[in-house]
Amino acid sequence: MPSLAQRLDAIEDLPTIPHTMQAVLSSLDSVSTSASRLEDIIKEDPSLTAKVLKIANSSYYGASQGISSLSRAIVTVGFEEVRSIVVGLSLSGIFCDDLGFEEFDAVDIWLHSIGVATCAKMIAKEVPDLDPDEMFTVGMLHDLGRILFCLYFAEELREVLNCMNSEGVSLAEAEEKCGLGHSDIGAHLAQRWQLSPMIVKVIRYHHNYNRAGEFTKAAAAINLADSLSILIKVGWAGLGPPQKTLIPKILGLDNTKVKKIAQKLQDQREELVSGWSNLIKT
Repeated sequence: MPSLAQRLDAIEDLPTIPHTMQAVLSSLDSVSTSASRLEDIIKEDPSLTAKVLKIANSSYYGASQGISSLSRAIVTVGFEEVRSIVVGLSLSGIFCDDLGFEEFDAVDIWLHSIGVATCAKMIAKEVPDLDPDEMFTVGMLHDLGRILFCLYFAEELREVLNCMNSEGVSLAEAEEKCGLGHSDIGAHLAQRWQLSPMIVKVIRYHHNYNRAGEFTKAAAAINLADSLSILIKVGWAGLGPPQKTLIPKILGLDNTKVKKIAQKLQDQREELVSGWSNLIKT
């Protein structure tokens, strides 16, 4: 029987990495990346430019006056925030297909990814050795495998859903029982896209962060952000029985700090969803 890698590599229409996202991720590795370089990257795509300005003018970013240029957006909203916006928007095209399963809606999964990315960025600001921009990027990518699971492994996914319902386990537990999960699928695509080892490993182990080796702390941050986003119902709210939110010890966060992060995400939820949801099909 072909391996997962062989099956994925045989798919001719497997998504390729969006050009703009590739350019932005490359810029993350360069300490000398300037605001003008980021502006040049965005300007290559007029549609993306319009969407960046639209989200920059949304109530979520609290713009007090109209932002009509990318340079103004970068100054007003912030360099890192605009870079995060571009990563989120550049992935939106992958999340707009009919997935063929009533249990999964691509737009909701995309919004969930926005929620996880936003929450992971909050967590990273409280945890030493985590980069907020990197955590936002991994948060956006962590559930990419769900889309591929629906589109290319429908028979196996139906088996997973049947297992989840019949045994009363979580979706992640059902995937593990069936031997095929969205995390492995997403990690393989990230490898194919030549993303960093950190991104690949965190995608693969965000449900089993203790197996992420040197990237355990990053995987734990995504795990917690995922749980909080599902709890607060930012986009897709998960399947199966409700799961208790556990705080990974490696993050060094106490209950009070996590509650503050959760409350901040809750306070931003409505504006976060409304600010992003109308962009995916425009």
